[in-house]
Amino acid sequence: MSDQDWFDFLDEIDSAIEKSGPSEIDKEKALMKIRTLSSNLTKKVYQCNKCGIVFINNNRLEVFRPSSDSVNKKLLRSAHGDKWKGFLDGDWMDNNPVWRVKGFIAASCLAEGKQYDDWEILEKEYYLIFNELREKNLLRSSSLKKNGNVLHAWKLTDVN
Repeated sequence: MSDQDWFDFLDEIDSAIEKSGPSEIDKEKALMKIRTLSSNLTKKVYQCNKCGIVFINNNRLEVFRPSSDSVNKKLLRSAHGDKWKGFLDGDWMDNNPVWRVKGFIAASCLAEGKQYDDWEILEKEYYLIFNELREKNLLRSSSLKKNGNVLHAWKLTDVN
């Protein structure tokens, strides 16, 4: 989000807190207005953790290459650093012609997703990663699906 838009965003949050009506519907409308505004004001920015190239998507992809090899490759990392609460997603499809493999696990703690051709191995590794991230208090949400059916779903808000 640009610094120019940041204050508009904060003003909208203040307005939602101070001026939204008393009902749950009023509060939900104010929340959705903030979410829509945040989506409209932000640009998607990614940094490759291997080479340090920065990609900005603002209706077209812009690429910024580092001027040296000693670039900070964690430039866009969360302010929480190693304590950021991430995600875990596992998915399996017996018959999906789009995927080259039957299953995968994606997690914020993994540099890249893992692919699987064996459901039992995927399921076992999903729960190992899930338990490890929960024990370390590094998990925001997780889900495990098999053929479109949700077998496991967890959110941090479920325990608060």
